[in-house]
Amino acid sequence: MRLLVLFFALLFALVHSSAQDRMVKLDFEAAAFLNNPKVPFDQPFVIEGEVDQAVAFVAVNIYYENTQRPAHRFTWNRDDRNQSSTFSIQIPGVLRSNTKYDFEVITYTRMTTAQKTDLKNNLRQRIAFFIYNNYRYDGKNIGITNPTKVFNGLAQLIEDALALVESKNNIPCEAPSPLVLDELKKQRNYRFNTLFKRSKKQDRDEVANTFVDKQVNLITDLALSEVMPYINADLVQHHRRVKVLAVSTDREPFTLPINAGMYAWNKSTSIGNVTVRNTNFTPGIGFTIPFSGRSTLASKSRLLDSFGYSMGVLIEPIRDASGQEFITPRLNIPAYAGVGFRLFKVIRMNAGALIVGERGLQDFNQLTILPTLGLAVELNVWAGIKK
Repeated sequence: MRLLVLFFALLFALVHSSAQDRMVKLDFEAAAFLNNPKVPFDQPFVIEGEVDQAVAFVAVNIYYENTQRPAHRFTWNRDDRNQSSTFSIQIPGVLRSNTKYDFEVITYTRMTTAQKTDLKNNLRQRIAFFIYNNYRYDGKNIGITNPTKVFNGLAQLIEDALALVESKNNIPCEAPSPLVLDELKKQRNYRFNTLFKRSKKQDRDEVANTFVDKQVNLITDLALSEVMPYINADLVQHHRRVKVLAVSTDREPFTLPINAGMYAWNKSTSIGNVTVRNTNFTPGIGFTIPFSGRSTLASKSRLLDSFGYSMGVLIEPIRDASGQEFITPRLNIPAYAGVGFRLFKVIRMNAGALIVGERGLQDFNQLTILPTLGLAVELNVWAGIKK
């Protein structure tokens, strides 16, 4: 029991000591990180910078060097009670080792009512112009020939129009919806013979123009009505942008994770036709071979760090209720293998199996596999450089 208490006290101390995040100071004027030209690859760090008090929102986009689409995006949303001139964004440990990244930092200020009105009017004009130019009239038939293509183009138009705007209260823009697509499809299936019936050619042109104007206004109103909940939200717009290019992450040292901890097991035996179980904990040591790539879960989690295969031995034999010792032949102590994950960079949890037989057993066909659960402290050793 005393050994268990000391073990868990050590775990707590290691977790507490690993909770310090590195600070990276951004200089907007120099477009550079001042105190840390490199950033961590497997540990959280904080990007901090000085901003005007009018700045209400800051976004950090992280790109692989010389790419166009961000790999990661993190934001800072000023609380109305916060009157400081500093922003602080925590970046989780999702970057790769020995890799260069481009950092884009964008600041935003709140939009006024007048600016929102201008945005709405401009968007209305662009939607109406786009819809109008997708009507086709050949003197006999009138309509939109490819509603799905027009719908996708309308969605892109709205996205582009709002590219420099963010919702401070996280209200999404959900326009255009399938209702707009349905309305566009109606224009393809409209019975235009009824519209042009008993009309002269000159009159048909006028009827067609009137019809198009009416339908353009209808579709524009519908699409804009779906954008308005977003425009009416607490919006912020681009204020300033800076790029810090070709920032390197730390080189990952070539290490082998070594762990030591406690392993739980259960061994049953028959004594006088009665099955008796012995459950206990035994100290063990081992090493881990991490999986080749970081999983999506490990990349997004601040708690989980690394998944991998673990192998090792317990430092003493296990015993059943009768006192019979069990070991792995030729090792004289039990060996285990399993898989698990690491917590807080230093705690390894494993689920696996012990491969054991009675002491003195020479026949490997009589080995027993016992489930085991392990909780260990894990540290990296054998420093070098991974290329």
